Amino acid sequence: MAGYSFGGISAAGVRTAPAFDLSGVRARERAAGSDNPRAAYAFLLAFIFLLYLNVPIVMPRFEVVHPAKLVGAAAVLALLAETLFGRRRFSFGLPEGGVLLGFLGVATLSCLTALWPGLAVQVVGDLMKIVLVYFFVANCAASVRGVRGVMWTMLLGGLVPAAGVIRNYLAGNVIEGRTGWVGLFANPNDLAYSLVILVPLAACLAVRSRLLTRLVLWGIILFFAAGIFVTFSRGGLIGLAAVIGLYAWKRRSLMTWIVIAGMAAAGLFAVAHLWTRGQDFSDLQDDATVRSRLATSEAGLAMFADHPLFGVGPGCSVVAWPLYAPPGVRTRGALITHNTFIQGLSETGITGFIAFFLFIGFGLWHAHQLARKRLPSHATPVGAHQPAAGDLDMPRPQPAEEVRALGTGLEIALWGFVVCGLSAGIMLTWFPYILVGLVSAARRIPGTP
Repeated sequence: MAGYSFGGISAAGVRTAPAFDLSGVRARERAAGSDNPRAAYAFLLAFIFLLYLNVPIVMPRFEVVHPAKLVGAAAVLALLAETLFGRRRFSFGLPEGGVLLGFLGVATLSCLTALWPGLAVQVVGDLMKIVLVYFFVANCAASVRGVRGVMWTMLLGGLVPAAGVIRNYLAGNVIEGRTGWVGLFANPNDLAYSLVILVPLAACLAVRSRLLTRLVLWGIILFFAAGIFVTFSRGGLIGLAAVIGLYAWKRRSLMTWIVIAGMAAAGLFAVAHLWTRGQDFSDLQDDATVRSRLATSEAGLAMFADHPLFGVGPGCSVVAWPLYAPPGVRTRGALITHNTFIQGLSETGITGFIAFFLFIGFGLWHAHQLARKRLPSHATPVGAHQPAAGDLDMPRPQPAEEVRALGTGLEIALWGFVVCGLSAGIMLTWFPYILVGLVSAARRIPGTP
């Protein structure tokens, strides 16, 4: 991105890329885990990719096998072995990891008073898996290459649901003017949000890439934008506009503004001429869908008022909906709270809300700090203390602009989650925890604050 170059001046007057002084870095690198690929990291990438594939649904013959569960179990064993044999030291990723464990504890306690304890226990079981993935990311991706590898895996995985929703749209598989895919991405709003957060990740990877790779990444962004559009999710489109606007503001490049202006014009044309959903962005005050969304928030606040400490139970806002639905609101079924933060209040009470809010808040703050990173005062030009080519014990210094670009992408992606979360109940989905896990991992890169 513009403004991310911090060149040094050599004795010959030639501008060179800076590097960090390696003094004291070796111990930090060993604590974070080597930059070399490890088994746990490989299994982590495979697991994340399988999340996007929905293998048991797309290929039912694999339903008995559950590839994601098998890979996840292998990742647990690999990380345990690497920790026990001293190849890496386990990190709790404080403070994010601490408040996340607190959130899990509150969710577990809320099962005792849940309106449907069986459902709450099942949801907490899923939350435990999500928490494990956060710690895997925070521990296994603590290098520039590690963070970029997870981002690339998410982008390649995201192509699958994006292709699925576009294929369904072109095949006419449209329900009430909207299109989804399967599994985690069957709901158009969830699918749109999962693609929105990938857009800034692709943009930040493009910053430090060669021309061909950069063109591929911008092609992926356009493909994701098309997938978001055919979901006809208004919250998804608002989230997409938010992450693009934030990227343009941080980029501060004339060419970026020109490209984004062209994309905005194309988006307006598409909304005006290709929008097939009955509801659009006009007359929102009388829109039945908007009213139902607001009704779920009103009901969620009523649930919180009756259960202020631990809420109605994880995942149980849908069970409580018939009891707390405002008078005169008619729906064809029970609804989940369509606001992530009110969902936190309604399902886990004030204690769970505070823990979840701090988890996302710390993630945003630390991503922002990474994005604003400056070279330390002891930075030296490249070549001053370079390790030998075959020296695996001596870590290579990480360029500050690499870390800044990754931090910027993660910060914007988390803001995309926040914006989409204002109109959707996505507190218990995988992706915000993976994003904050990447922030925690990036903070452990040698030379970062």
